[in-house]
Amino acid sequence: MRDWKDFEWVVWRIEAQDPLQLAGESPDLDERTEETMTGLAASLGCVYEHCVDSDSYPDGTPYYAWWVRLPAAEHNRLDASGHPQVLAPMRQYLATQLPDGLTWVSAPDREYTVDHAAGAVMRAAYDDLIVPFERALTPLRRDGADALDPRAKVWKWEENLLVGTFDLWLCNDPDRPHTWLVLTAGLWAEPQLFEEEPAARLGHFGFTPHHPLLFLPRPPGPATFTARITSGAFPGTSSSRAKATDALGTAHQWTANAPDVLAARVRHDLGLLWPHLTGPDRN
Repeated sequence: MRDWKDFEWVVWRIEAQDPLQLAGESPDLDERTEETMTGLAASLGCVYEHCVDSDSYPDGTPYYAWWVRLPAAEHNRLDASGHPQVLAPMRQYLATQLPDGLTWVSAPDREYTVDHAAGAVMRAAYDDLIVPFERALTPLRRDGADALDPRAKVWKWEENLLVGTFDLWLCNDPDRPHTWLVLTAGLWAEPQLFEEEPAARLGHFGFTPHHPLLFLPRPPGPATFTARITSGAFPGTSSSRAKATDALGTAHQWTANAPDVLAARVRHDLGLLWPHLTGPDRN
């Protein structure tokens, strides 16, 4: 995919630059604009992604940015300024949330656009794995995890091979504050020295052996699928000890040759490992 016309969706970035910091030190724009931007974008046939409101350029200039995903038809429907027409009402709303005197810039974001397109292709290729897990585990999600869409994401790129993961947020991690408990599902990858199959190149991609992974193109033939959840703190890759003296880390992993069997077993065991996920309010 090299041209914007190659993409079904194009991600646009709406940015306000604030060199004089007129909006104050903590404008709190992320939470303040999320609900309205989500609804406004949806009403225009678009998808609101996220906001960054606490970053700055290398020269120290603060900026606030919002990312919105536009379908190709809206990306190509331009106004007199050369921008997609649907951006105007969103830009007008955002201007009401900030003081005058800021510099506004809007442009398509190639990195996010390519990232979304790759994730969509990955998801389609592994629909037989992803759908059973979403069906089995979506009713269990809580603590706000249900507001986070399950994600198929490409992490590593190589000529003729993409490597990614499928992640589904479950709840707050009871063993590590301010951290999500996330389930990752994919293929069982067993790296073998001197083999040509994708798993043999795991070291090159920087993944741990047996980590659930998705490959594009998808390896042919029968496969073993795996799901994994980690909780608590583990030592870093360059350390033999976790930072906290009382650190507790646990890992749970399942395998099966059929995705629906694997998803059902994971759901069953989650109720034993974290009973609050299947409590009275989660029938």
